[in-house]
Amino acid sequence: MDRNLSVKDVIEELRNAFLSYGSGRSKSSPRDRIFGDGMVLNTMPALYADRHMAGLKTYIAGKGGARFVVLVFDTDSMELMAVIEANRLGQVRTGALPAMFTREAITWKPKVFTVIGSGFQAETQLTAMCSVFQFEEVRVYSRHPENARKFAERMSKVTGLGIEPFSDVHRALRDTDIVNSITDSNEAIFSRGDLPDRYIVNLAGGNLPNRREAAPDVLEGSELIVVEHLEQALLESGEVIDYVRKHGRERLIELKDFMVKPEAYRKDRVVFKSMGIGLEDLAAAYVLLRKMGVTGDS
Repeated sequence: MDRNLSVKDVIEELRNAFLSYGSGRSKSSPRDRIFGDGMVLNTMPALYADRHMAGLKTYIAGKGGARFVVLVFDTDSMELMAVIEANRLGQVRTGALPAMFTREAITWKPKVFTVIGSGFQAETQLTAMCSVFQFEEVRVYSRHPENARKFAERMSKVTGLGIEPFSDVHRALRDTDIVNSITDSNEAIFSRGDLPDRYIVNLAGGNLPNRREAAPDVLEGSELIVVEHLEQALLESGEVIDYVRKHGRERLIELKDFMVKPEAYRKDRVVFKSMGIGLEDLAAAYVLLRKMGVTGDS
C-alpha cells in the first residue's frame, strides 16, 4: 500500500475534498457507534461527488484490537469499486489532514515543530508535516520518556532529520510554531502558558468526550477554533464540548467553510480539532485506487 499511497498526494486530495465539501457538492455524516458486549462498531459514511465516489469507513474495536475497512462505491455505475483494509490508509490520512490544514492556515514561516505522542499515529503526524514545511527543529514529547527517545531515534532514520526527545512538555513547547498532539489522554497535557504568542495547535488524539489533550485555556486563548464536522465535535471532542458550554460557538468554524475562503479566517493563534470523518477516507482511497489504476484516471 505504501507504494501507492503518498502522503503528499493525500494532502492534495484532502484539500480538494474539503473544497468540494465546502461548496456543498460532497457530504459527510458524523460517526455512528453501536456498542455491544466488550466491543463497539463504528461507521463513517460520506459522498465524494468530485470523484464519483460514495461509501464509508467502518471498524470494530474491542479487547482483541481493532479492524478497519473502507467500502467504496461508484456513484455513476452504482457498483462496488473496492473494499480496502484501512489501518495504514487511516494512519496516512490522519497525519495528512493537520498538515493540509496548517499549510492553508499559517501566516508565518514556521521553524519549530513539536509532536506530542510517540505511537503508531504519531509517525504520520511527523512525516506529513515535514513533507509540507522545512523545520529548523523537530521535537517529540511523550508522557513516557523512553518512548519519546525511541521514537526520535527511529523517525530520525526515516526522515533524515535530527529529532530531539523531551521528557518535559513545557520545554518541548517553548517557542514552537506548530504542535500536533496525538494521544489517548483523559487529562490535559499542556496549557496556554506552555505556548508562545503565535501557534497552530492540531489536536488529533481524542474522539471520545472523556478525553482531553489541551487545557480549556488553550481554546479560550485562541483566536480561531476549527473542527472537521461541528455535529461530530459536539458529540466526541472533550475540548470542544467544554468550550461551547462556556462560550457558545464563538470563534468556532468548520474546516469546509475555512477552506472555501481561508484568507477571511487566518489568525496567529489557532486550534484545529481533528477526529476523522468518512470523507477523508474516501479521499485517501481515491489516491490509492488511482495509483492502482482502478478509477480509470491517469
